[in-house]
Amino acid sequence: MKKFLFTFLLLVILATRIAVADVPSTYTIPRSFDFGAHYYYAYGSPDINATIVGTNEFDRDQTITLPIDLMNRGKFLGFERDHTPATFDETYAAQTEVKLETKIVDATAIVASLSVDPDSPLEVKSPAQQVGSIKSGENSPVKFDIKIDKKAKAGTYNLYLNLTYDYQKYVQIANPNATAQTYDASYWYAMMNQSQTLKFIVKTQADFEVVRTTGSLFPGREDVVEIAIKNTGEEEARDAKAIINPGDPLSTTDDQAFLYTIKPGDVVVARYKIKADPKAEPKTYGVDTVIRYENLDGDIKYSTTLQAPVDVKEIGFFQRLFGWLY
Repeated sequence: MKKFLFTFLLLVILATRIAVADVPSTYTIPRSFDFGAHYYYAYGSPDINATIVGTNEFDRDQTITLPIDLMNRGKFLGFERDHTPATFDETYAAQTEVKLETKIVDATAIVASLSVDPDSPLEVKSPAQQVGSIKSGENSPVKFDIKIDKKAKAGTYNLYLNLTYDYQKYVQIANPNATAQTYDASYWYAMMNQSQTLKFIVKTQADFEVVRTTGSLFPGREDVVEIAIKNTGEEEARDAKAIINPGDPLSTTDDQAFLYTIKPGDVVVARYKIKADPKAEPKTYGVDTVIRYENLDGDIKYSTTLQAPVDVKEIGFFQRLFGWLY
């Protein structure tokens, strides 16, 4: 009994040394398990390491699929003899036990889940993933969908990967028959939790918003509308131009305005001639606006579609009287 307690404490110490973040627990010992018929205690456990496959840098305002590789680097640390076999069949049982005990480094029934900090601009859209089994020295992929908020600030954010799995703790051989090469085996499994923090980077980039619209339209007439656009991002936008796509009942033959370089925090004004259909109802219309620009790497980028509010007003007495001026 003292030897068993010493061995169990040694196993706990070794497991703690392997991975401080690992939290092992055990299932109920099988009724068929008899420590008196146990020949060896094996030491070791799975050790799963996660790595993001490819880049971990992404633009804001999108949903991406993040591939993660799970590698089992579990190491078999050795045996400690519990008692010596006395017969030919017991020797066969001990040899079989040694062979089966080496599987303590294999992880089975793996479940992977991903989470973020409560105030993170990232949102994990995927539920926990069933990974299956990973033998020591082997790997397996897992994927998670992550939504990046459109207002996410550039920087590094934490992803918390949690893994739960089973692994073989002990094996006992019963009814060994060395001549017939047969035996019965009882398995005692333990559960393990592993946690790992992965780094996720939201890249610096130019971002835009419409801050105001100046000018209004009247049904059947064309006028100049000014759209003020601000670079709310962290990078300057070079060779920028704003492209509008007004829908019915608005139209234009002048859909592009060159803005040149827009530094972070700068507000620039794009001017367009826009016409309202004679049957246009007096109200506010949204004009789709996209910024085409060159980033610091020389790549051509397009902003998300912005909405510029443009008012169509009812023709009043003054406009009817002096309509020839418009």
